[in-house]
Amino acid sequence: MAQILLLCFAGKISDMYGKQVMRAFGSPKKDILMAKCSICNSRKGKRKCAADNTFVCSLCCGQSRTAEKCAGCSYYKDVSLIRNYRKVPFYSTQRMSDSSNLQDIANVIESILCQFYAEDENVFTDKQALQLLELAFDRFHFGETELKIDDHELKAKFEKMFQMIQVDLPNTSHDDLIKVSASVYRSIQRRTQGGREYLSFIQQYVGNRVAP
Repeated sequence: MAQILLLCFAGKISDMYGKQVMRAFGSPKKDILMAKCSICNSRKGKRKCAADNTFVCSLCCGQSRTAEKCAGCSYYKDVSLIRNYRKVPFYSTQRMSDSSNLQDIANVIESILCQFYAEDENVFTDKQALQLLELAFDRFHFGETELKIDDHELKAKFEKMFQMIQVDLPNTSHDDLIKVSASVYRSIQRRTQGGREYLSFIQQYVGNRVAP
């Protein structure tokens, strides 16, 4: 019994001593949160920078990020992963319906997608069609010189699609090609339900590409 009372008393002394230390020196976590940003030296540095081993504010963190320095950091996001492809310039449905030239461009793009669908019906879906157009936007609208894709079959389809477009639409302007592709992209998104709804639909009206 005496030993139990002694342990309890010792515990109380330890707690009292710990509180005194906290009052005297402050909480380590609080001190970290109150530290100033090592870059601007004005705002609170709430984020630990893995590259510099210092604390920085959220604003400086966002403004100073680079792929080389920040790769692997939880705060760094590859721009391609958050890219909004619906912001790519496109032609309205009315503009497309009023221009036979734009419709011809769309027919070429859709006929290529139909060909891929016919060649690989069990695998090629509306999602893959969207991904092919996203790769085209990455290269020709966003200016990516090297495509970041692990799916070798999809990459091969993209290269094949690019070659067929060069053959079928040699005189088409870069602007028209991007905008019509973006219009097709939006059409796929409107019609698909996660399967091959769009591809099945255009197969009835466009059909496979006919090589020149």
